[in-house]
Amino acid sequence: MNEKSRFLHTMLTVALTLVLAFALLALGGCNGESHMPDLSVGSESDNAHGASRNQAENASTKTITDMVGRTLDVPLNATRIVGYGSVPLRTISYLGATDLVVGVEMAEQEDYVACGYRHVNVDTFKQLPVIGEGGSKGVTPNEEALALVAPQIVFASIDKDAADSLQDKTGIPVVCIVQNDKIFDDQYYDAIKLIGGLINKEDRANELVKYLQDTQKDLAGRAAAASGSGTKTAYAAGISFRGGHGFAGTEAQFPPFVETKVINIADVSGQAGAFDIDIEQILAAQPEYIFVETSNLSLVKDDYINNPAYFSSLNAVATGNTFSLVSYRFYGANIELAIANCYQVGAVVYPDAFSDIDPTKKLDQISTFFLGKPLSADLAAEGYEFKQLEFAAL
Repeated sequence: MNEKSRFLHTMLTVALTLVLAFALLALGGCNGESHMPDLSVGSESDNAHGASRNQAENASTKTITDMVGRTLDVPLNATRIVGYGSVPLRTISYLGATDLVVGVEMAEQEDYVACGYRHVNVDTFKQLPVIGEGGSKGVTPNEEALALVAPQIVFASIDKDAADSLQDKTGIPVVCIVQNDKIFDDQYYDAIKLIGGLINKEDRANELVKYLQDTQKDLAGRAAAASGSGTKTAYAAGISFRGGHGFAGTEAQFPPFVETKVINIADVSGQAGAFDIDIEQILAAQPEYIFVETSNLSLVKDDYINNPAYFSSLNAVATGNTFSLVSYRFYGANIELAIANCYQVGAVVYPDAFSDIDPTKKLDQISTFFLGKPLSADLAAEGYEFKQLEFAAL
């Protein structure tokens, strides 16, 4: 083959190769996938690492159902969070995770000693951006402020519609948290575990739940073994609801009585929760013990001044069986104070079964477990303490 023939043969081979390549490329496009060879120089190990990275990205969120039945995707092990309403932020404090909080409601920046989680963390909360008003005016998220602090998860005590609206407007997952007014409650245990599981605090969440369950068993066991168990009667006065109340302010199914098997004379009225009782019912029932919440002692004092003869007719007042409880409801139920009240009731009504309990020391042990700090001295400085009351000297 002469030189000219060899040149023509080579050019024809190149042309045929290009035609074949374009045909294969076109065929691949029609099938919706490429059959071109992998020209990367990565090893099998590189490709495995890439797959692992993709799997990690896919696993960085999980689908959950929150406490009002909403299904949503949330990031795992969030490090930037917000709590709207008392239940989420209180629980976050119990979990020891306030360092993850990037904004708080304005109400949380006001110290109040009977609101333990706030009192302990108020200096931290004062340094954080405000993301709503909160407090007695309700949960009112400021969407613009929330967007600026950019949490990965919002935990909120709001209803389903409000949560959906906030999530839609901000693009931030909103997890609804619910707590009722009981001290020991499976629903609240679920709340603790839900929050703990999303902020890498599972161990602390389990520790909290176990502590609460063990404490309830301890109280029940002591009460069951006590002399006169289930026969002692008592009345709780000065219970706040929608504001302060005097001697008539009480509560049916009062949790510290329920947990210590003390008969609450207010339970026979057919009422539920807190209400104002007819004080003649108290006189007729003649409870063996009277407990007064400290936040309303001044109102009870006014009642006494206005009607000393009535109080003199109460056997519990005449015999000195009148004692204080620390007010535990402020922006929701402060669990550590509620539990301490149970031990105060137990120590007063069942001294044999609670002989090893000093309620003030027990309060410090409980608050240290929940919040990392004893609270009795700070509470006493504001008039919140366990003591025997003399009505004439209130």
